[in-house]
Amino acid sequence: MKYPELSGKRLLILGGSLWKNAIKDFADENDITLIATGNDQTAGIFEIADEKYSVNSTDQDAMKKLIKDAEIDGVYMGGSEAVISAACQYINELGLPCYCTHDQWEYLQNKSNFKELCIQHDLPVVPRYMIDKGIENAVPENEYPVITKPTDGCGSSGFSVCHNIDELKKGYAVAAKESPTGSVIIEKFVPNDGVVVFYTVSEGKLLFSGLEDKYPVRYEKQGSYVGGLFICESDLSESFRAQYEERIERMIQSIGIKEGSFWIEVFHHGDSFYFNEVGFRYGGSASIYFVDYKHGINQVAADIYYALTGTSKTNGFTSLIPDTVPKKRFYAVYPFYCGAGTIQKVQGIEEARQMTNIVTLPLIHGEGSQIKDTGSFSQVVALAHFVFETEAELKDTIEELHKKLKFFNGTGVDLTLRMLKTSQLKLKNNLGER
Repeated sequence: MKYPELSGKRLLILGGSLWKNAIKDFADENDITLIATGNDQTAGIFEIADEKYSVNSTDQDAMKKLIKDAEIDGVYMGGSEAVISAACQYINELGLPCYCTHDQWEYLQNKSNFKELCIQHDLPVVPRYMIDKGIENAVPENEYPVITKPTDGCGSSGFSVCHNIDELKKGYAVAAKESPTGSVIIEKFVPNDGVVVFYTVSEGKLLFSGLEDKYPVRYEKQGSYVGGLFICESDLSESFRAQYEERIERMIQSIGIKEGSFWIEVFHHGDSFYFNEVGFRYGGSASIYFVDYKHGINQVAADIYYALTGTSKTNGFTSLIPDTVPKKRFYAVYPFYCGAGTIQKVQGIEEARQMTNIVTLPLIHGEGSQIKDTGSFSQVVALAHFVFETEAELKDTIEELHKKLKFFNGTGVDLTLRMLKTSQLKLKNNLGER
């Protein structure tokens, strides 16, 4: 659907390469001029931009000058945490619409702040250990294992599971190195299993946008856990919402959030939930697609509309989902991980995209990309989004994807890591019984 009020507007895009086609389609539909800037002009946003600049998007003064000189009407922040943190400051200073303030962004990015916020609103969190009496006395011997992680990190970087004091010291050092501020959290280890809940915020009201089951996988070398598979809609959605949604809404309203989208990772162990961390942005697995597929909200269009008009709107937009995608009960996101090395050849990407139940298959790291052995989500090179009905269809799709899609280094070695073994996969939704 076309919106006349957007015609002729000039939109600065700061990130969003993973869903650049979604940005481009909405811009073309509404006669919006796209303008890109940044240090890396090989990024996907430069492929779709009508105008291109090389201004560093985290340089406050330079960006304010660019926005004024280029007569920018609005700014779309689809980029990294560092970009959003800087951009929300100068966008607000210039009086342009922005879904968050810098204080709101920084408050939620800090895991300690978020934990305290959860406690204030009666949302359960994992028990935490303090080192005010020294790291040697932080954790009683009978309460291991614990985990260490950066207070302000993301993507599992700097995460360690520690079973004794020696591992705790090592894990603490690793987390401190990965933290921009050198700040570390020590928490009781609970199985890294659970759900991720998604919300869209419109005029201060929460719109439920999905609850996905997360299937963690472990890097053997680093001991860190990452998402090996995500499935939406979770069987826990109804009970989770009934138990926690009102409290979540009060928590978000308490810091003045009125627009945008966010996700919360929540561990689920036995009958207990533990709120772990929040992201005031789209999910790293390109969550915009299943939010649209399952709940009919095009978050990209909503955010662009708000950036250009200052008016909240979450419905009536053209869907991100192609008409050719079949309607099925479940939606999966399956990340492809690669081991360390340089990708010289990507084989089968287009063939994989032609599979009938594929929604989208964005390539994060293509030919020429160097993959580092970080033990984090940064080793994901592609994200396969697909729909399915049964456990058998889920597993068959994953196996077929691996037959088609491969990532080779210069000597012909396939760098792809099989982090998730379908033969050992136990599904939470009892799909095989439906």
